[in-house]
Amino acid sequence: MNKKLPMTPGRWAALALGVPLCLVVVGYTGFDLVAQAGLGKIPVSYSFPPGARQVSVTTSGGNVLLRQLSGTQGTLTGTGVYSLIRPRVSKHFAAGRASVNYDCASLPAGNCGLNATVSVPGGTTVTVSTGGGNIDATGTTGRITLSTSGGDVTASQVAGPLALSTDGGNIQATGVAATQVIADTGGGDIDIVFLTVPRDVEVSTDGGNVTIVVPAGTTKYHVIANTAGGNVTDALQQDSSAKNLITATSGGGDITITEAS
Repeated sequence: MNKKLPMTPGRWAALALGVPLCLVVVGYTGFDLVAQAGLGKIPVSYSFPPGARQVSVTTSGGNVLLRQLSGTQGTLTGTGVYSLIRPRVSKHFAAGRASVNYDCASLPAGNCGLNATVSVPGGTTVTVSTGGGNIDATGTTGRITLSTSGGDVTASQVAGPLALSTDGGNIQATGVAATQVIADTGGGDIDIVFLTVPRDVEVSTDGGNVTIVVPAGTTKYHVIANTAGGNVTDALQQDSSAKNLITATSGGGDITITEAS
């Protein structure tokens, strides 16, 4: 005959904590299955008015591609995904500023975001923000601000001022002709290769490596580089009074600043 174990205070405490936790796990798993079964897709498109010199795109998640076109009217085209509750897509234009917002409902599980391509005329100021996907910009000449809560940010052949940020991904910019670049990541690497001499560069990472490459030549720079745990390699010609300023900070990675070979 099996004896019943006595209910000690410890066993009562385990039941009090374990049963609610099991119910939460079962409930979350069930909701996630329902959310995945209720996954939907919607096409999203918008033609920015010809007078839009500033464009803003905000989405709760998803990947965004930014391109420059030869025409005078920009566009946004993409596919939105969502679980159970259809997202709210809002579009607005006033005083030369156009915006598109893809706003997902707050759910404990499921998937929601917008994968889109944004095409703009030359010189357009663009701000793109996503709650978790990757952002890629190519061939732009206007002021660009790109931010994501966790994906990677990449830019290539860009000429306007850049502000790039991610909460945890990598930042990579190549063929950069911008004179001003700001880049910040919560833990990834930062790699920037300049085609022309930069005037004002400020980059920081909480723990990754930083690599900055400037054009070869006789240009002098004022470099301020600090890392909490890695090594600093600075091969540029130094002048504390130089107008070309590079500031690089890492919470623990290596910092390398050099000229193109």
